[in-house]
Amino acid sequence: MDRRQFIKNLGLGAVTLSLTNGLSCIGKEKPVNVVLIVADDQAYTDFGLAGHPLLKTPNLDRLTTEGVHFTHAFSPNPICTPSRAAILTGQGCWTNGCYFFGKPIKKSSVQFATLFREAGYETFYTGKWHNDRRPSKCGFTSGENIFVGGMNSIEKGGQAKPWVSDFGGGNKRQVDRFSTSLFTDSAVRFLNNREPDDKPFLMYVSFTTPHDPWMPPGEYAHMYPEEKIDLPKNFMPRPPFRWYTDWHGKNLRDEKQMPYPRTAGGVRDVRRRYFGTITHMDREIGRILTALDNKNLTENTLVIFIADHGICVGAHGISGKQTLYEEGIRLPMILRFPKLKKDQQKNSRLVSLIDIYPTICEAAGITVPDTIEGKSLLGLYRGEKNWDRERIFTTFDSPTKHRWVIRSVRTKKYKFIRHYTTDEEELYDLENDPYELLNLAGQKEYAALQKQLAGELAEWRKIKEKI
Repeated sequence: MDRRQFIKNLGLGAVTLSLTNGLSCIGKEKPVNVVLIVADDQAYTDFGLAGHPLLKTPNLDRLTTEGVHFTHAFSPNPICTPSRAAILTGQGCWTNGCYFFGKPIKKSSVQFATLFREAGYETFYTGKWHNDRRPSKCGFTSGENIFVGGMNSIEKGGQAKPWVSDFGGGNKRQVDRFSTSLFTDSAVRFLNNREPDDKPFLMYVSFTTPHDPWMPPGEYAHMYPEEKIDLPKNFMPRPPFRWYTDWHGKNLRDEKQMPYPRTAGGVRDVRRRYFGTITHMDREIGRILTALDNKNLTENTLVIFIADHGICVGAHGISGKQTLYEEGIRLPMILRFPKLKKDQQKNSRLVSLIDIYPTICEAAGITVPDTIEGKSLLGLYRGEKNWDRERIFTTFDSPTKHRWVIRSVRTKKYKFIRHYTTDEEELYDLENDPYELLNLAGQKEYAALQKQLAGELAEWRKIKEKI
């Protein structure tokens, strides 16, 4: 691969969607609405039609049946703040400046809600806001129940008593209502009470589940008996790399959510509760879909369901998501757009959270800035074949006392992971080893491939991180 093709695969070229033809005709008579639903910490396998044998998710299954499931969707960075910044900006963390908790988004990164507001849309936000400033300062015109608190423990009420504020950021208060239901209440209320109801809207619903402390309400707490829950195929008591076991990994907050070393019973207990929160969230998503149906909005609305990143819940000996294994970076992504004829129910191209921004803009006929690094998914939705992304590059960089620098490059077949803190490398053949159990790094027959991917990763860092 020469340098020109390499840079093209990074998505570094300018991307401007001028929609004077093609999809812009979709919205000439009636502008397209957008509903973006974001889950917090959900693995790519964890809903019914993704192939999970146990999970009950009839509403996500409905979206999948009526739309397209992108089976190979990734987050550029497997923690909440950077992944959500990628959604808002259509850029990776080294471009928008947000690569870790607390890092602000650059003022030069135009957030999509600003474009929709300027195009005459009502832009509504409810739920978790985990970036700098507040939705009211980032292009959203209205909102309700903005989650501003951290993840409480089970003893303190956790998801059952979320801390929320008014849309403008004031009057922080604790609400005695399960967070998923609280945010859904706000979303349904917005759909039912819009004035004027013919104005196009963009609605962003940001759940705090299925993030820990995994405490589903009511019947959902006991919906999945432990004896019916299989361990992950890559379950292990400890992760197989030194930073985690010899350094600080096991001391991270979310890594303390299950016993260490991991036990079968501890993992099953966590997964039981994690599954319950997903099924409860699915019920609340059903309320949003029903509200769209009842208001005759379904046919004219693009609905997107994604998670901000994945979660391990015992895979590879990890509780949380700070990992570049598939469980950390790969996520569920479903698009339903009735105005556009879909090609097939599943698409396996390599796609990313940075693609959401140009996708919703293309659906609405809005031109995006040429600084956007993502690409619209609507071509793939309708079956076009000209998708040239051959690589997904991912980052985890912790500047805290738990200092850890790790990067990966993933092709359709292989993944190469480099741990810069401990000088460890991992190489996996994902077609033959999807659970990343056999590390091929250092094996003679894979030396050339390892060198090639290591070189591509170094070149990407030089271009993107300016190191």
